Amino acid sequence: MGKIGYSVLKRLCSRDEEKRNASFNLIFEKYSRLVYYVSYDIVKNDEDAREIVNETFLKMYVNRRSFMSESKLKFFLLVAAKNLSINRYRQNKDHLPYSDDMEGRSDEGSLSLYLEKFKEVLDEEEYQYLVLHLLYDFTFLEIAKVNDKTTAQVSSKYRRGIQKLRDFYGGSIR
Repeated sequence: MGKIGYSVLKRLCSRDEEKRNASFNLIFEKYSRLVYYVSYDIVKNDEDAREIVNETFLKMYVNRRSFMSESKLKFFLLVAAKNLSINRYRQNKDHLPYSDDMEGRSDEGSLSLYLEKFKEVLDEEEYQYLVLHLLYDFTFLEIAKVNDKTTAQVSSKYRRGIQKLRDFYGGSIR
């Protein structure tokens, strides 16, 4: 699926319900899986993650007039999903670190394990930039805009983080 352009974001605010619905569906189709994975990575529960996807897109729809670019929309969705997931995780006192839902998803599970280990090696900014760039396909420019940094600062912090991981893992990570 291609980029969500300004015209799609503009139609999301249209008075024409059909145009709004079509725009919403395009955005949902493009980002619902990403929002699901962000949420699932935190709550480790399929049902909760699906509910959080719905809550996230409802929040996006309520705030639809705030988005003038796809990068702002994408960042909003990721932050909203993360925050809603953390809140859900805290509310769920019966949360188990391993869920039966993870069976058969070894790639996703091992990715989560790696990311947890990366937190031990990297500082918060390095970790955040690495995840946003590698996992969620944010460009350095998008990350820089959202964090009020220059592209060079983000790139430098990202490369420093990659180097730390290479050093930590003995050069075996690419």
